[in-house]
Amino acid sequence: MLNEKVALITGGAGAIGLATARRCAEEGARVVIADRDAARLDRAVTDLRDVGLDVAAMPVDVTSEGSVRELLDRIAADLGRLDILFTSAGVLVSGSVVETSLEDWQRTLAVNLTGTFLCAKYAVPLMLAGGGGSIVLMSSTSGLVAEPATAAYCASKGGIVMLGRQMAVDFARAGIRVNVICPGWIDTPFNDPAIEHSGGMDAVAPFIEAMVPMGRQGRPEEVADIVAFLASDASRLMTGSVVVADGGLTAQ
Repeated sequence: MLNEKVALITGGAGAIGLATARRCAEEGARVVIADRDAARLDRAVTDLRDVGLDVAAMPVDVTSEGSVRELLDRIAADLGRLDILFTSAGVLVSGSVVETSLEDWQRTLAVNLTGTFLCAKYAVPLMLAGGGGSIVLMSSTSGLVAEPATAAYCASKGGIVMLGRQMAVDFARAGIRVNVICPGWIDTPFNDPAIEHSGGMDAVAPFIEAMVPMGRQGRPEEVADIVAFLASDASRLMTGSVVVADGGLTAQ
């Protein structure tokens, strides 16, 4: 489905990024995983190569324009093209607008929203040079419906939704599709700050049971399946779509 396509996954050493890298590589893509954490990046590459999947690893700080530009320049030099971008890098800081420090607010927007913007800014020209591509932006159900005590996170993820839809309009006729995925509760360490702020998993589990019609958290692999579909030609009529993967959480 993704045979010989070049895919870049930022935050590629995180749970969802790594699951998506594995799925794309299994589908035949040439995958580059990029992450700020060098040790975590090394472990991710080792994990994938241990199951027979050959991927490239490149460092990046998505909050730095120079770092993002260097990453895309390296992909252009090493691989000659870019067909798929999945912006999975993100942070979650808990707190209401009163509880959130300016430093945490700025860091959250820098990673989640500005980082997404920078990756798209430098990926799009490379895709245009190759005749098109597919971009999948990682948002969240928190970008669609508000959740308690996540002021900065909700704001950043809501911005990603509209950034993706706007980009879809700009580049549809140039052969670049842009879609947004909004996962709900996914069983990854990423949610730990929100879980701890809410009193721990024992306190959160009844909420998930009551509020998620499927009665459970999703798995990273389930998100990866959807990203791979959006990245592929199987979704060729889709652009500007906001795809929710939340077990029914926002359907109520």
